[in-house]
Amino acid sequence: YSQAKLELYGLFRALHSLKLYLIGVKKLVVEVDASYIKGMVNNPDMHPGAALNRWITAIRLFDFELRHVPAARHQGPDGLSRRPPTPNDDLEDPEAAEEWLD
Repeated sequence: YSQAKLELYGLFRALHSLKLYLIGVKKLVVEVDASYIKGMVNNPDMHPGAALNRWITAIRLFDFELRHVPAARHQGPDGLSRRPPTPNDDLEDPEAAEEWLD
């Protein structure tokens, strides 16, 4: 995947993994360092791939404000997202992450 798709998938996975805590939350703010994610979610391309459609559909199920934070001020979360997996991590099957949409 391209960097834009990886960033969008990261948002999808973050919201999916916390969905039980986030459903019904008012005034949720999600901060990202990739400004193009907001455009991808609010104005999806007419012909995105099937995976992109599912991710955007899932992301739009949540009520949140997407806020851009420049990378220079967003280094903590960015560092966590780039951390290599460890043996103690729960590695979820990517296809299983999308099953809840059905």
